Amino acid sequence: MYRSPATYMPEGKYPDDWPSWERAFPPDWRQYKPPEVPEWLNPTEILLDRNVEKIPKKVAMIVDDVKYTYEDVLKKVCKVANALTSLGLDFDSRMLMFVPDSIESFTMWLGAHRAGVAPCWVSPLYKTHDLLYFIEDTACKLLFIDESQLEKLEAIKDKLPPTLKHVIVRGKGKGEWKSYEEVVEPMKEEFTPVKKHRDDIGYFFYSGGTTGRPKCIVHLPSDFVLIPDRHTKFLEWTGDDVFYDTSPKFHTHGLWPGILMPLYLGATCIASSKRLTVDLVVEQIEKHRPTVVITVPTVLKWLISYPEERGRKPDLSSLRMIVSASEKIPIAIHEKFKEIYGLEIYDSIGSSEITYEWLANRPKEHKMGSCGKPIYGVEVKLVNPDTLEQITEPYKEGELWVKSDTNFFFYWRKYHKTVSTKVGEWVRTGDSLYFDEDGFFWHVGRIDDLFKVHGMWVSPLEVEGVLLKHPAVKDAAVIPKKDVDGLQYPKAFVVLKPGYKLTDELVKELQQMVRKEIGGYKVPKWIEAIDEIPRTTFQKISRLTLKQMEEERERKEGK
Repeated sequence: MYRSPATYMPEGKYPDDWPSWERAFPPDWRQYKPPEVPEWLNPTEILLDRNVEKIPKKVAMIVDDVKYTYEDVLKKVCKVANALTSLGLDFDSRMLMFVPDSIESFTMWLGAHRAGVAPCWVSPLYKTHDLLYFIEDTACKLLFIDESQLEKLEAIKDKLPPTLKHVIVRGKGKGEWKSYEEVVEPMKEEFTPVKKHRDDIGYFFYSGGTTGRPKCIVHLPSDFVLIPDRHTKFLEWTGDDVFYDTSPKFHTHGLWPGILMPLYLGATCIASSKRLTVDLVVEQIEKHRPTVVITVPTVLKWLISYPEERGRKPDLSSLRMIVSASEKIPIAIHEKFKEIYGLEIYDSIGSSEITYEWLANRPKEHKMGSCGKPIYGVEVKLVNPDTLEQITEPYKEGELWVKSDTNFFFYWRKYHKTVSTKVGEWVRTGDSLYFDEDGFFWHVGRIDDLFKVHGMWVSPLEVEGVLLKHPAVKDAAVIPKKDVDGLQYPKAFVVLKPGYKLTDELVKELQQMVRKEIGGYKVPKWIEAIDEIPRTTFQKISRLTLKQMEEERERKEGK
């Protein structure tokens, strides 16, 4: 019978006979007590007012190389709250944001909370029809859109629903669509925060849409007390740290550790509105000297290639910690990064449904290649997806379920998807993992991504991890593909480093590597070189795009 690890508290180290499942919950995890959440609260009081009282002149944000103190940020947030109120947005009105990272974007998001408005931020990289979907789905009263995206709004102008009353433009306004400067800047710098009940609708995230249309995920105001407390204590982040998160802030992996947790701590965060490139990352690190970098595997691969491609090694000496999420990091990347920079990468895994991470490595407990252990305040279990029985033996794969007070409230306007994802207090993550004899969890892949070859399961992540060990391979992605007889095999797409070509000899070499390391049935029957691996707005491999590429090619060839 399943026994919650939270029901007992062992002393000191693990007993010698401590089973591996129980080792997933270390002693300090059991000793953690979440803070009390006030019944009524406003997030900006926690993130800004509290710090303005103590450290008003400390730099809170460095955005596009401009420094803003806590006092500066609070004044801008109050201006936004006054502007939204003047436009008729009130308690629980919804605001959609279709903008890149910027000081205007951050203050709009925080200003919405100040005024009791529920903000929803989505990637401006989405297409025109997606923008219309987001506007209709959220029934937002106000749209905050970047000047560069107005062409998309123009294209759907005649289809906009009556629920959309106002448009504010970051940049130059157009006609009835006024700019942020016109609407916000004239406002007063004081605003009494609107308090919400801890169980009210607080804010929204959209899922990445890797398996269909993005889902709107509803979260509670209580997150602003629970999430930063447990994460910063688990990872031992402090107000003395300087944080640089390379992920866009419409993503939980960007917003929480990149903006909200630093503000909670009274720390400093770094951000930029520019398109993310390796040169920008290096520039920001060398110029502003962060101590903690939160990033994704794509950026880590860029940094590994940087010395060879640019002829110099960037100065990362200010860093004390690098945390990665979004996709599993192959051990080859861990090893190469440590070889070049002498830094460990602390891998983790999380989701918008739970709010940021549920498993993470940290300096005191780290195993290269794993996802780590449950963070404070989060309980996990592995479940056999067929029988729904809990798995308590090591090295047996199952779906990870998570129980947390920060689990999402529901999927907006998606009742059936909500009830199939939430099981009582638990959320089904859709991720397949196993744990080892020391209680560390290892990611196998998204359950939807796994496929069978000769009746045996293949994880694309496992095959990609082997391919990335080859000195010629810069990036890789694997999908299932059927041959002329209708039998399914792996197909690999690789991005080669400069100076390499995909010859028959190299194909055989890559296939032999996979055969030797993980078995013959996992060997890619086809290997194709492409210029770039397609990725979602969250920088995850878009296997759907690769599959569509294959289907389109087969249609053209008449197969």
